[in-house]
Amino acid sequence: MRRPLLASPALLPALLASSLALAVAFPRTGAAQDQPTLSGSWTASPLTEQWSIAAWGEACGPRPRPQGAPGGAVQIQQQGSELSISGAGRPWSTAECWEQMPGLARSKHSASGNARSWQTRCTTPPNDPRRAVVTTTTQATDTSIQMVEAGQYQFIIQDTTCSASVTRTRTYTLVRRAGEAPPAASAPPPASAPPPASAPPPAASAPAAAEKKKPAAPRACDAPGEPARLDVTPSRKLMRPGERFQFRALVMDTEGCALPTRPAWSIAPGPLAAAATVDATGALSIGADAGEGQLGLVASVAGKGVTVSIDVTSPDRYDALLATSGLNAAGESDEAASVIIATGTIGGRTTTGEDLGRQRKNLFVAIVGGVAACLGFAGLILLRRGRRRPGGDLEGPASTGGASGERGGAGADEAPASVGAPLAAGAAPGRPAPPPRGKICPTCGELYPGEAMFCGKDGTQLVLVN
Repeated sequence: MRRPLLASPALLPALLASSLALAVAFPRTGAAQDQPTLSGSWTASPLTEQWSIAAWGEACGPRPRPQGAPGGAVQIQQQGSELSISGAGRPWSTAECWEQMPGLARSKHSASGNARSWQTRCTTPPNDPRRAVVTTTTQATDTSIQMVEAGQYQFIIQDTTCSASVTRTRTYTLVRRAGEAPPAASAPPPASAPPPASAPPPAASAPAAAEKKKPAAPRACDAPGEPARLDVTPSRKLMRPGERFQFRALVMDTEGCALPTRPAWSIAPGPLAAAATVDATGALSIGADAGEGQLGLVASVAGKGVTVSIDVTSPDRYDALLATSGLNAAGESDEAASVIIATGTIGGRTTTGEDLGRQRKNLFVAIVGGVAACLGFAGLILLRRGRRRPGGDLEGPASTGGASGERGGAGADEAPASVGAPLAAGAAPGRPAPPPRGKICPTCGELYPGEAMFCGKDGTQLVLVN
């Protein structure tokens, strides 16, 4: 008779081991299933970039600069073992790299079974002269997610090695998990009922805070002030030979009001200056036979100018330089090149003020000269009348009597001295001889004898006194 199988001492260790394994496995599975979902509303911190340059010669073009991305509210959706994130710049998934360099493709990906850890590796094709390797690692807890991306870029241009590495980081913080009710108003007492009514003001202030992060837009004003600032956008541009690009310029006053003033555009001296042209609107054209290098474009107003930088590269190297330039997908920087202009030095306002001042000065001189001429003419008339009146007073019996009285009561038989003077030829009997004719200065009114020709003070030609 055979013993029961369970009674065999040799099988007891194996059975115990199996039981322990099952006891341990089931609680772990239950713990994994009890993890809360990561779907819900989160907030993202700004994406930061830190570049490290290993080798970068002049042939490599502009050095990489931190670009980053703004933070903000995001929505996370847990789809199986992966996370899909939308908001704060652009959509992104834990199944891909954050870097979007052209030609870069995912080569390896792994995700943990509990949906709390992910790693993605992206590389360029083997036949691509640009060698780029990017590794994106994401770690999550129930209330926090951290993304760290490390990238290495290397390519050779004109026997020059261009090598740089970058580290990008971003943190997500849970706001409200999917399926959870919003924070309850927890039955406040009647006295505390007003606080929920006052909650909308903070919500209304959120858009204002977001607008502060945007560049200040120019305002249209009915009466703008004097020009004070010149902005040219973009401050950097990556272009290929044969391309044409329209730069944008804006002149504003101290209050941000847009003005119609247009700057003067010119090409800065340099090796590529002869291969580029710019029109009066700021449209830059690069010749099809232009070489590679840097070009400067100058916009100036009233002697104050600002220079924007243009990197000209061949089509074969365009994508590689774009990936490391820190520019956006269009090959443009998001910043504007600015210069402060002294108030009152732009356009027609200064010219108008100078012309008006000159006109006022000329008008004042003309008025003063006219008044002086009128006064001189009036003085000349009064002088002539004054010289005529003594002779007129001597005319007639009344004049004679007056003259006798002035001589201290002389008798009638005593004639005045003027009367007793010899008469001039042709003078009527009983009338005094006319005074000798002299000359006068029309400028200062000084009297001179008849033989004088010019004024002794200012050399003005004398005129005859009638």
